[in-house]
Amino acid sequence: MIETRDLHRSYRIGKKTIEVLHGVNLNIAKGEKVFLCGPSGSGKTTLLYTLAGLERPEKGSVHIAGIDLYSLGRKAQAQFRNQSIGYIFQNYHLLPELTAVENVAVPGAIAGINRTEEAMMALEQVGLKDRADHLPAELSGGEQQRVAIARAIVNQPAVLFADEPTGNLDSNTSKEIMEILMKLTDFHNVTLIIVTHDQGLTKAGDRTLIIRDGKISE
Repeated sequence: MIETRDLHRSYRIGKKTIEVLHGVNLNIAKGEKVFLCGPSGSGKTTLLYTLAGLERPEKGSVHIAGIDLYSLGRKAQAQFRNQSIGYIFQNYHLLPELTAVENVAVPGAIAGINRTEEAMMALEQVGLKDRADHLPAELSGGEQQRVAIARAIVNQPAVLFADEPTGNLDSNTSKEIMEILMKLTDFHNVTLIIVTHDQGLTKAGDRTLIIRDGKISE
């Protein structure tokens, strides 16, 4: 489902160049649940952004479901991301003026499709059907993250990326969120890649990858 070859990404800070990804090679199978761990500043989020088409590598390739992501034009790449990739952020990134169901329906709206019915079904899958008409400010952190999960799966993506999805939550809520993610990815046969600093959560996955000094190990 995901194949990378020789990924490189660096940043310049003043006159200094910091290489974050140094020849990363990955093969992730369809339906696999992979946790990505590593020390702070090791490049976990940079790698996730690069895999998801949000940050172009300086060198190397990313193939998702056989599609060379960075060979696509900007419009085609955006369309592919909307249709085939779901992304869950640590800070939820919900639109404050929209209700829960309206937030979940946003990916459909971007594609010009009314996905209200599918949005309600997604909210039901994460246990929030009765909160569909609530604004984000009226929801707890755990509920907001469940809305974000529903939004990420509403288009039934092939791949779901999650960047520290439990980073702002207490341990009990973190466990609930992880159980929801595992259940949904099993149900939809979605490939899941999760960045986390919590080694205890990785037991739920099929594989744990460690990024250190810009390279991957298992």
